[in-house]
Amino acid sequence: MSRALLIAVLAAFCCLVASSPVAGAVRPALHAAAIVADPPPASTPLPVIKAVKPLRLQIGETLTIVGRHFLPGRARNTVVFFRDGAPAIFLRAGRASGTRMTVRLTSKLDRWLTVRNTGARAATRFRLRVIARRFSARFTPKKLSPVVLPNGRGGPGAPTCTAESAAAAPNADADRDGLDNALELRLKTDPCRADSDGEGVSDGYEYEAALDYNTRALPYPGKRPYPNPLDPTDRFTDYDGDGLTLADEHAAWVKYGHSTFPLLYSDGTQTSGGPVAVPPGMEWADLDGNGFLTDDEKDVDGDGLTNWDEAHGRMWPDWWRAVYKDEVPFTLNYQQTDWLDPDTDGDTLADGADDVDHDGYANASEVDRSGTGTWVHPFNPCLPNPDSVTCPQHHPVDNPYAPFGDTPGAYIPGERIPLAWPR
Repeated sequence: MSRALLIAVLAAFCCLVASSPVAGAVRPALHAAAIVADPPPASTPLPVIKAVKPLRLQIGETLTIVGRHFLPGRARNTVVFFRDGAPAIFLRAGRASGTRMTVRLTSKLDRWLTVRNTGARAATRFRLRVIARRFSARFTPKKLSPVVLPNGRGGPGAPTCTAESAAAAPNADADRDGLDNALELRLKTDPCRADSDGEGVSDGYEYEAALDYNTRALPYPGKRPYPNPLDPTDRFTDYDGDGLTLADEHAAWVKYGHSTFPLLYSDGTQTSGGPVAVPPGMEWADLDGNGFLTDDEKDVDGDGLTNWDEAHGRMWPDWWRAVYKDEVPFTLNYQQTDWLDPDTDGDTLADGADDVDHDGYANASEVDRSGTGTWVHPFNPCLPNPDSVTCPQHHPVDNPYAPFGDTPGAYIPGERIPLAWPR
């Protein structure tokens, strides 16, 4: 049986089992089995994916995969796209070298995008594997798995969208970005592309955030500064000054607001949806003490840590290094938490109740500055208790885990750091 025929048969079989009660058990076996007939020797290296660009794109656009052990030439490699609850989709790659290949996202993927309650297809993350001489060892992790958006120029069999066709249907939304064609033509955004400036933030989001930023007065994207669908450089700008960038708040809106309007998180206001009262037990999250929570103080993933702490603040080792410049970092690098994932390490314990440095103090307790918490480094197991179960018992002579007392180097075995350190 030829390799192409085998792939086609496996793809068809995947579709048949997709709705089966045993599909979850069958699919991994299919992935492992779908290599090729007459497999090459075990000494043949496996293809490896090292980078994927862009990580957010529409059907119809081209994905570039960087790695090693690909087959040079055209249409000699196959890329497998997979998400939970759907069969694997096999797309033939275009041109390739041994370390780089391209693959155009065809309409085959469209029917397997996730569907919103409204029936519209939504942005969907797909994990990838590559078939070259052999099948790559595993599917890509989240950071290497692209998010695929619906084709703004129409679904399978739909006519190509153009400025002329958009103008002929002014009340339609050809690219499904929340802005009708007539409005996009007035704004000079692309009515056929959901993200006109290609930065990964949809036109509809930037336009709505600009309305918020401008107190709902009409913003024109040709002028700045606004959250701007015609500015490809503003992805990491924090327009509303809440510590979360345009890209941050857009990501929260996509994942937890399901890309619907009004914006769950807007980079045009610090109080998206209006002020939120401080929940009981989360008084420490009111960082400015004004009695309500702004977007940075909220907890979008519900894990007991604030958005800012996880996105850019005290749950980032770099924040501690920048603020406490005299403290030498602990020798081990601990995993920081993901502000959009309530259980970053997958141990079934919410990130706020978890303990990244395994010293017996919950993450939320170590960043709590209300007076009841420890307010210490969540990435150092020797703080606040040098006798914790993971603080080294044999400290190097230069005492790099300072401070162990009131001054660096003054540690006395059995002495505990005051819970108020440092203020």
